[in-house]
Amino acid sequence: MSVLSISKDEAEKWLANYPRLFDLYQRSKKDDLNNYFNFEELIPWAAANFAEIEKILSKLDAKSWEKLRTKALSFVATDHPLRRYEQLFNHLNEARGYVFLTDQGYTQIDFIEPKQNKKGAPQSPDLFAIKAGSSVVLEVKTVNESDENLSPDASWRNEAVTVRRNLSSEFKDKIISTIGQALCQLNSYPSDRKIAFLIIRFDHGQKTAWHLYAELKDFIATQTKDGIEIYYESQF
Repeated sequence: MSVLSISKDEAEKWLANYPRLFDLYQRSKKDDLNNYFNFEELIPWAAANFAEIEKILSKLDAKSWEKLRTKALSFVATDHPLRRYEQLFNHLNEARGYVFLTDQGYTQIDFIEPKQNKKGAPQSPDLFAIKAGSSVVLEVKTVNESDENLSPDASWRNEAVTVRRNLSSEFKDKIISTIGQALCQLNSYPSDRKIAFLIIRFDHGQKTAWHLYAELKDFIATQTKDGIEIYYESQF
């Protein structure tokens, strides 16, 4: 069932409360059965889950939203068997980098036209901005949950969650690898300042363990090198 097939009132509510998500849906392949927005259960929990996303997207100027929307459109109907619509939200998370730059006082902010290498991997950073004659490039990377955590057979689905005492080596390796990818992209574009902005989603067993957040902060501080600044947000 699509959003628009529910009722005219619901559609108008979407337009009023989530104009940019509604815009994304309107421009997508609405008849595709894999369309992210074509779920009967979407509307009841939309307010709780989409309010923050819409708030972030609303801070983009019209030109920047158009560019980000174009990138995200390709993934509205891309449903991975395990990771579902992860790629869609990876792209929407780029808006968080835009907001970060506005908070830093940058006013001339633009999404960079994406480039890929011969293997199809991203080769350019996400954003370029200027403030008082000084330039910055920023790459947003989302570090998502592990395959094990997302598995239908994951232990946390059927038994009490065991809180880890330390960040796992696999998790740290993923952080290091992600920063390395961002570093290559940032160095491909000339600027005075280079920023890797990480969105980090913990596995179950780490989400409520506040000592691990402190460990993460210290660990990321050790990864700052080659003039690259690293900032991050943790998501539940």
